[in-house]
Amino acid sequence: MRERKILLCFTLVFLVLVGSSGQVSGLSYPKSFVGQDISWPNCHNLKFAPSWFGIVGVNGGLNFHVNPCLGSEASLYRNNLSLYVNTGFPGMPYDLKYQTSPLDCARSDSYCLAYNYGYNAGKYAANYALSRGVVSNNWWLDVETINSWSGDYLVNKASLIGEVNAINGSVKPTLIGYYSYPTQWTDVTGGWQNGYPSWLATNSNFKTVAENECSEYSFNSGSVFMTQYIGKIDFDLAC
Repeated sequence: MRERKILLCFTLVFLVLVGSSGQVSGLSYPKSFVGQDISWPNCHNLKFAPSWFGIVGVNGGLNFHVNPCLGSEASLYRNNLSLYVNTGFPGMPYDLKYQTSPLDCARSDSYCLAYNYGYNAGKYAANYALSRGVVSNNWWLDVETINSWSGDYLVNKASLIGEVNAINGSVKPTLIGYYSYPTQWTDVTGGWQNGYPSWLATNSNFKTVAENECSEYSFNSGSVFMTQYIGKIDFDLAC
């Protein structure tokens, strides 16, 4: 058992160091079309102008919390629905709750524990969406500094890899990618260049800025699928 655990942890660290490419099929974002992203803060106001696509938050801003109006929000975009999950890794003692699932981790193995935490967070989100009858081929992981993270980039990346693996295993999306802002992505992951599709926050209120950012560099070396700009709700321009 000890040899098996060492092998699993070595494999995990290798994946964290090297990274892997995300899927790029299942496109639902025709160039120059505008969509919306909404989540639990929008639960009390679900009257929006129609848009080509919608991206709905599965969890309530944090791992292991739910968006209580996921079903009603998802129903607004039945013809072209994507989903996103907020991510984070608070470290000990929260990670010890998942010490033995899916990997059997030593208490001192922070990378293994982070992977398990992320995996269980992803599984929780996927199961919640399925329990509400909400299904999408496109999933995004929201990576922002507003949520709790370790000061160790490799630990944070291990958690994100675990979450991706759980979502891929549970709902098998044809596209999975990351939402972030370049400086925040660097603060959390150290600038991890993993090649996954990216959804770029601009922190701007202007569509013209979002248009310009479509041709700028990706924060993770993956293709920029969308750029976000801010109005009464968040808008997303397909690149």
